[in-house]
This record gives sequence, structure tokens and C-alpha cells, in this order.
Amino acid sequence: MRISRNIIVIVALLMSAVIFGACASTKKSVTNDSTYKGSRAAALGIDDALKGYMDWNSAELSGKVKAPGLPVSVSLKVYMKRDSALVISARAILVGEVARVELSKDSLLMINKLKKVYCKESAERLNQIYPSACGEVQCILLGRMIVPGKGELSERNIDNVSVNVNSENIREVRPSLGEMPVEIGVVYKLGADGKMSDLIAVGENGKNFFSINYEWEKNGSSDITFVTTKKSRPFEVLINLDAPKWETAMPQSAKIPANYRRIGFLDFFKSF
Repeated sequence: MRISRNIIVIVALLMSAVIFGACASTKKSVTNDSTYKGSRAAALGIDDALKGYMDWNSAELSGKVKAPGLPVSVSLKVYMKRDSALVISARAILVGEVARVELSKDSLLMINKLKKVYCKESAERLNQIYPSACGEVQCILLGRMIVPGKGELSERNIDNVSVNVNSENIREVRPSLGEMPVEIGVVYKLGADGKMSDLIAVGENGKNFFSINYEWEKNGSSDITFVTTKKSRPFEVLINLDAPKWETAMPQSAKIPANYRRIGFLDFFKSF
């Protein structure tokens, strides 16, 4: 299967640029079980997963982050407006905000305050690279499966996935990624409760592009491990998140100081 390198690169780098946004517990389900009786999801054996994907309008996530090269204590704030806006802010004690990402349907803004540089791309540029970026990155941050380019996994696009049970009795869900220029495969692993336990993106020659491991707590908090490669070396990020707050307000957009230098998309990631 093939998928545009830009889609996977953006998803992975947006996460690592500000210490990987967040992966929150899904909102408590109140779906009537009859909704999925006889459905394609039920036939595939993943109706328990989709029943947890409840509607939401906005959310706020808070947590702590540990990663190589970071100060001892880094806190994370994530604000989301469904399908339209995402703000990720990383802060350090005695320093304040050190990195910020603002993603919307109109633009992408990324700021490295320690290096006093920023990257800003217009909606036209962003849509050329990944038109459904905002909504699909939000799904990944919420631990929800997506069909890249087609949004959150649902009955609407479920014919684009296949499901098998591995030797450890774990369900593996593989989205169809279409015919694109770069070889890559994606697999989601589901726990017994239907929640995603792992997201793995495998590149050419079987090499892992990135992986995300989700551990869910009953109180709504979560522990996440994000692993990728940075400068040809393994790069691992650990995130501890509190339970999410739903239906919250979005913060104001960041103001860029006059002495900050604007740089390109790829140069921005090299600045960390």
C-alpha cells in the first residue's frame, strides 16, 4: 500500500515538534448498542471501538512530558475545536511557553521560542500538502482510528479497512491507503475493550516510521509513548495526561515578536 510521504511526515513531525500533542481518553459513550447491530463494523468485529467515538465540539487536555533534551519538567496544553482548530503549547518551569503549534483550516503556525524562529504556511499551501490535516491529527490525538484522507473511521468509510486477529488474539485494523508515491503501511491494534492500544506506521523495507502506544486509565487519564527517529537515532517521548475537559474555549492566537525569524517547514524541525 502507498501513501503520500507528506501526510505521514506532517502527522509525525507535528507531534514531535511540540513533544507530541496528546492522546486523550475518548468521551463516555452513550450510544445505543442497536446502532451497530448488523453493521459493517459489527461484521468486522470492531463495533465496540466505534461505539466509543462520541460526538464532541471542543476539548482541552493537560499533561506532563518527558523526552531527550527537554528540561526536567515540561507541561503540555492542547486545545481542539473539532475539524477546524488545534493549538498545542509546551511550557517549562521558570521559562514559560517554549513551543507552540496552531493548526486550522486556514493556516499552520509553529513557533520555537527558545530559538526565536517560526514557520507559517497559508491555507493554500497546507491544503496542497494535506487538506484534511486538522481533523485527522485530532483523531490521532484522541486515540481514534482514521482512514488517511477520508477522516475518522466510521460506517461511512469502513469499507476502506480490513481486520485480522494476530497470534496474541489482538485485533489489527489496517486502513487502505490507496496508490500513492511512497510505500508505507499503517496498523491499529485494539485492546479487549475496543480502545486503540497501538498505532504503527511502517515504511519501506519494514522500517518503523513511528509508533504510538496508548495505556488508558479508568479515571480518564492516560500514558502515551511516542517513538520515532530523529537524526537517525531513536527518539522516544513519554506523556502523562489528565482526564480531558470537554466543551472548552479556544485560546487567542499567538502574536509573533518582531525579532523572531521566519523559516521554512523543514528548517523549523531542524531547529529543535
